[in-house]
Amino acid sequence: MMDTLRSICFQLFFTVKMSFLSIKHFLEEACRTVKPFNDPVNRQGEYAVITGGNRGIGFYTLHGLLTSGMKVIAGCRDGRSKQQLFDKLEEAGLPTDSVEWINLDLSSLDSVRDFAKIVLDKNVPISLLINNAAIMFTPYALTKDGFEQQFAVNYLAHFLLTHLLLPRLIEAGEKNQKSSRIVNVSSDSSFLGYLRLDDLQAKSFYNKFCAYAQSKLAQVLFTEMLDTQLIQNNHPVKIYALHPGVIRSNWYNDAWHLRIPILLVGFLFKTEREGAQRVLYTALSPELENSSGVFLTDCKITRPPTALVCPSERVKLWNATCQLLNIKQFGNC
Repeated sequence: MMDTLRSICFQLFFTVKMSFLSIKHFLEEACRTVKPFNDPVNRQGEYAVITGGNRGIGFYTLHGLLTSGMKVIAGCRDGRSKQQLFDKLEEAGLPTDSVEWINLDLSSLDSVRDFAKIVLDKNVPISLLINNAAIMFTPYALTKDGFEQQFAVNYLAHFLLTHLLLPRLIEAGEKNQKSSRIVNVSSDSSFLGYLRLDDLQAKSFYNKFCAYAQSKLAQVLFTEMLDTQLIQNNHPVKIYALHPGVIRSNWYNDAWHLRIPILLVGFLFKTEREGAQRVLYTALSPELENSSGVFLTDCKITRPPTALVCPSERVKLWNATCQLLNIKQFGNC
């Protein structure tokens, strides 16, 4: 009885807190403008890898990468959206031969490893990795690897992918004499500050908003921890996390507590194209060349959500993640 009551109280508390933060961020977003990003650097022939480049922010990000001259490897699940992507690229007059689609199911660690092996076997330096794909506010479920699905897709899979591709990112940085970049597309929901190191798989308590927020906070903690290691090892790779904005999307359809705010101020949300401009700024802008390990909102370096977390939690999460994924030495270098 007490456990049930405690669970109800937790659910109510975090739902109210998430609703308050959502309204706050909605209003802040309404006051922001998006400056169009025109990459002044010719990235002709360089390689980028993006997860989930077939729709939404991912598609418009891929569009911008192609416009800058990059060759793009898109990791997405096979299906009809594959042909739809190439049809949209043709309609936009973009070179479809500069895009390679490789099947990637982020809910499966075996699929992540298979994807990474195909990319590595190409033996090409990778100048840019954008960890973009995500799921949001899903009911409780475990992946076949036994991990809570939002934590697995949004965080663990990208942690593993970055680990596997890091040698190619280092290679590109050395070859181009300019740092490669890793971009983690996070969310302002990370400011909920929810992190349960003693129950990362939400076996004792699950709230879909908390689970999403935890996965996005974990991305930012990962960004800071990896940045420290890259600097210590003098690797020519920089890493960033960003909030792309409050985007007009069908992702909010299942979030009942947000329906009223969306009806009231949804017209002030940013479009997927505008959200992608923020991702492209983080991925390509020369203005960030001297920064790394930072969190960006609206193309500006801002106070990170990790300020809400004890610094020791960052190390604990890193060690726990390496243990979950059986990683002995990150990046094998």
